[in-house]
Amino acid sequence: MKKFPALVMIITVMLSGCAMQEGDFPSLQKRPYEGEPVMDQPTAPTTVISSLPADIQARLDAAVAQSKAAQDQFLNRLPAVKSRVDAARGAAQSSESWVVAHMDLAALEIQRSPSVEALADIDALYRDQLERETTTDQSGGTALIARQRDAVQAQVDRQQAEIDAMKDRLR
Repeated sequence: MKKFPALVMIITVMLSGCAMQEGDFPSLQKRPYEGEPVMDQPTAPTTVISSLPADIQARLDAAVAQSKAAQDQFLNRLPAVKSRVDAARGAAQSSESWVVAHMDLAALEIQRSPSVEALADIDALYRDQLERETTTDQSGGTALIARQRDAVQAQVDRQQAEIDAMKDRLR
């Protein structure tokens, strides 16, 4: 029996929200900004460039050449370092063969540093080109740089994988 008064009270409160009160209420019709989207003013078409400006292309070419030279030196030295690492495999830490293998690995990492520097230079070129493209009506330059960057990145990744594999063999 106590539930009945509470139920009546709840129903009364709920129905009072549906009652019409006097006053000026906003219309439920669509407002002008809720209708069809208004098209922006037409913009000038973006120009897609097929080549980079000469100064940027020269800097990109220099970075790629630097990376290729470092890769060539890395590949020339790699077999000798692998041989020393294999010879030191299983050797006691601080033994002569173990120390020599670690020194060769360190030298190989130093030798590949121009590749990593070239990648950083290409990243800077990409960033600068992206900024230019966002302020002008041109595009396409970042794609040209990205292709070269991807190739250098893959090369740096392969070098790192070789070094990591040799380090794992020395543990």
